[in-house]
Amino acid sequence: MTKSLADRISRLLLEKIGQGAYGIGDELPSEGQLAEEYDVSRLTIRESIKALASRGVIEVRHGKRNRVAPAEQWDLLDADLMKLRGSLRGESQNLIEQLTEVRHILEIGAAELAAQRISSQQLALMREQLEIMIAAESVESEPDIPRAVEADISFHRIIIDAASNEYLSATYRPLEEVLQAVRLKTSATRKVRREAIAWHTEILNRLEQRDTEGSREAMRSHMTQTLGAVREETS
Repeated sequence: MTKSLADRISRLLLEKIGQGAYGIGDELPSEGQLAEEYDVSRLTIRESIKALASRGVIEVRHGKRNRVAPAEQWDLLDADLMKLRGSLRGESQNLIEQLTEVRHILEIGAAELAAQRISSQQLALMREQLEIMIAAESVESEPDIPRAVEADISFHRIIIDAASNEYLSATYRPLEEVLQAVRLKTSATRKVRREAIAWHTEILNRLEQRDTEGSREAMRSHMTQTLGAVREETS
């Protein structure tokens, strides 16, 4: 039995939950039935269930069949489970707005910390990402939106890294993953892209000056603009 096989079964079970085959509170088939359905050993099923239980998705009940746990018990910082919770509740748009609000809070504080701790190398990398965003927008035909979004994400990730707080990084990582698709949608508008470039330029200038208050306020303005774009996209 390999861990990758158990992981694959875990993903398949999550897909079943997402499709509604197993609803919240529903009992799962027995280990034997699941082993037969997926043509794997009971040990593999047991490891898969154990992994899902550690993420809060499955309630293991000794002497009884395991069942799908209430969504409130799921690991809130698990990117896959964030998406699944939103789809199950029919609240994907609300989820996106909530996660963007969290990003708003985190990145303002991160910018303030980064102004105190960022290295010259990190500033140079941020300048490179900003130049990529500008170049992607300057393409004569169609703007290279995926390339611009990738550079945008890298720009913000450098700020998070520069804050040098591992708990901040751990909290931010799943938000970044879930919201990537949203950033592609909101960046489809030229006005949003140009505003983003302007705010990225201001943020970088403030960080280069080691201006903690200026960095914080520039990020606050940018995150307010971002939240507005998300609300407009999801309304």
